[in-house]
Amino acid sequence: MANPVEFGSFYKLLKSARDGNEEKNQELEWMLAEYEHAKDAESAYDELGQIFCHHGVMELYEYTGVESLSYINSLDNSVWDYLKTRMQTGLHSYMVSSMLNHAKDHQLAKKVSSKWDGNLAEIEENIENLANYVAEGIVELII
Repeated sequence: MANPVEFGSFYKLLKSARDGNEEKNQELEWMLAEYEHAKDAESAYDELGQIFCHHGVMELYEYTGVESLSYINSLDNSVWDYLKTRMQTGLHSYMVSSMLNHAKDHQLAKKVSSKWDGNLAEIEENIENLANYVAEGIVELII
């Protein structure tokens, strides 16, 4: 990737929300609303990453059927095993697959490469790594 991207502020808010901080949970919800369309992105990968952060959290809610990060964090391993069986895939794989399908369905690589005057082939080559990076961060903090 051209310039490294990081989402430290996102993961920090995610951790605080996970730990039950209601004020930070509300800040996270605002951030996710902004990330949905990545209007303040600074590069192609930042834009994709923001969209993936939003999409990943939404898929976490979908996967678990719960929208409380602190509750999701408290789930027992047996519940995660059940969810993996029910969904026929683990959370990480579910998130990455969903992010990549979303990117494909909305032609995100093409759109961001055009918008940021980037190399489409490079973006397409790195998009799965970015999805993995974002999903790993979310899963690591939540489970």
